[in-house]
Amino acid sequence: MPEHSTTVRDVAALKVARVGRVEKSDDPLRPYRLVDADGTEVAAVSEFLHHMLADDASPTSLRSYAYELLAWVRFLRAVDVPWHLASRVEARDFALWLKTTKKPPRQRRPDAPAPGSVNPVTGKAVPGENYAARTRRHARAVIRSFYEYHRETHGRPLINPFPQSALPMRGVRMRITTRCSRSGGPHVAAPINPRSPSRPRGPFLTRRSTTCSPG
Repeated sequence: MPEHSTTVRDVAALKVARVGRVEKSDDPLRPYRLVDADGTEVAAVSEFLHHMLADDASPTSLRSYAYELLAWVRFLRAVDVPWHLASRVEARDFALWLKTTKKPPRQRRPDAPAPGSVNPVTGKAVPGENYAARTRRHARAVIRSFYEYHRETHGRPLINPFPQSALPMRGVRMRITTRCSRSGGPHVAAPINPRSPSRPRGPFLTRRSTTCSPG
């Protein structure tokens, strides 16, 4: 019997083009929409955002969800996989790509602190060149909720590329969460989920509670 063989995608060599965009509209029922590289509205994303609006998500949150899904759509285009056929392999490789890719460059003042440096007084870290774990966790939560919506509503795709936590979080179904449930339950680590780094503390920075309050 031949040995089981696997193909590991060279994530470092991927060229993820910055195509497609998030568009704002004056329609209060469709404040944002995602269009692909061809300028075509991504209907699956529009339907999900419409559902989240009905679930009382704010326009600001909808914009955030749309941009997270734009990154996912761009990645899937680069690996030539339709969204409804994405597997755990794509989820894993997306997590690796998001962890290692650099954010688009932004104009900085000449005297601005170096990316990733830490303020010695406040202990706050200056945003680094790569996406922070918190940002990556939010992207994972949004994309997972997108797939769960379509699974529950349409029965497809059969598999959510982003696995659920080892234990279910109380009180959470479609509501997007990255740390704790709305009922105050603890967050349970899930596969392919970035860990929150320990926060450095300066002399004037007190310890903060890690308990999430509902809302």
